[in-house]
Parts: sequence; structure tokens; C-alpha cells
Amino acid sequence: MSEIGLAGRPHLSFEMKHRVGALALDVAFALTQPWTILFGPSGSGKSTVLRAIAGLVRPDAARIAVRWGERTSTVADTAKGVWIPPHRRPVRWAGQRPALFPHMTVRENLGFACEIENADGEDAMRPVMECFRLAHLGDRKPGRLSGGEQQRVSIARAAMAANGRLLLLDEPFTGLDGTLRDELLADLKVWASQTKTPVLSVTHDIAEAFQLEAEVVKLRDGRIAAQGQVGEVLAEERRRLVELLRPRGDEVGVGEVDSMRE
Repeated sequence: MSEIGLAGRPHLSFEMKHRVGALALDVAFALTQPWTILFGPSGSGKSTVLRAIAGLVRPDAARIAVRWGERTSTVADTAKGVWIPPHRRPVRWAGQRPALFPHMTVRENLGFACEIENADGEDAMRPVMECFRLAHLGDRKPGRLSGGEQQRVSIARAAMAANGRLLLLDEPFTGLDGTLRDELLADLKVWASQTKTPVLSVTHDIAEAFQLEAEVVKLRDGRIAAQGQVGEVLAEERRRLVELLRPRGDEVGVGEVDSMRE
């Protein structure tokens, strides 16, 4: 496996070789941008990469280093027998399905994520509840929330727990309507910027990638096809969307293309 240097002080350095069924993954990248998207079709290895970073998949061969503040922690190095368990890694996770404690209120679920149980905890939670528009739901339990509200709480809890650590998002916006998705993306982008929390998210949604103006790592068949700014890496995908719109005879603007959902 090739060496990835830390001269550029990336918040994540990742190398992995791993087989999942017929897919042979051979992936290496370093991330320095505030928000990076793993982009690719289903079956390209996106979620496996994310789960390996979180410690939920044990790769055949890997070296993974995560920086948090001034500290860089090697969480996996199979050549040296290093494997840090998921709960000890400086990363936080939100997936496609909300994972909330059903017997706890929204406020208690958020507090548990950060082990907040005192008066100071309310002050700590207030900004995240306002940012994610949860203040009016604070005393409700998950059973009294809609699916979209539950997912909003789940994402907010992961973001709050991250607080500067690497935040991993495995398509948590799947299944949400377009308006709610856009609101969540906007809220989360503000929160990540304010708390200096780096984000690595998985998506196959072109509009989502352009809305975030993120760096993109494009996967294809278990390999990195390209890495760079969204306008460069996904230029071909955007061109195909424009072509799909042309038969209407309309002038196609950037905003219209970005509003499309796959």
C-alpha cells in the first residue's frame, strides 16, 4: 500500500484494500476540505469505506489516521496490528435510519450523546436545537415524532456529539422530501462551519453535491475515479442532466439543474 503523508495536515488519511463479494476495493485518499462527499453508484463501495473509518468493517488491509485538533490518531493499521474499536475513535456517525432511544425525549437523546445531565447541558443543547429547529420538539419522545423529525433529531445528535470530530453521514437524507432535505443540509452546513467539524458524507445525488459546494471523491467499481471540487469532478454528470432537460426547449440554468433529484 502506498504512503500518504501528513504534510498537508489532513483530517483523514485513508488507505484500504478489501473484498466485499465480487467487489475488490482498493482506495486511498487524504481529506483536508471542510466537507467531502463520497459519490458513486450503488455497489461502488461508498458505504463500506465509511463503515471502515467508523470501525464497523474490519478491512483485509488498511491504514486509517484521523486528526482531531492537534492530535492525529491512527485508528487502524493492519500491518502493525492496530485496530481501535468504534467507540474510541474520534468520529461520529449518522446513517439512513434514525437510531434514537425510544424511552427518552428529544432533549434527553441529545443530552445522552454528550453525557449532559446538568444545568450547563441545557445551555450546550440550545444552539443545536435552534440550528436544527428542534426547540418545539424537546419534550417529545420518538414515538410522537414523524419519520422526518426523527431523522432530524438523529442527525442533530450526531452533529452535536461530533463537535469538531470527523462526522460521517451515510445517506441520512434518503427518503426525505426535497424541502426537508434542503433545510437539513443548510442547517448542518452552518453547524459544521460554526463548530469546525469536518464532514464526510455518502451520496449518489448530484443536486446534493452541488448544493453543498463540496469536495468530491468519486468511486467507481471499488476505485477512485476522481477527486476534487464538485464542479470539476461531476461536470459530466451535470452535462447529462442538462441533456435530459433540453427536449423541453427551455434554457437550462445552473439553479434548475441543481434542483433536480436523481
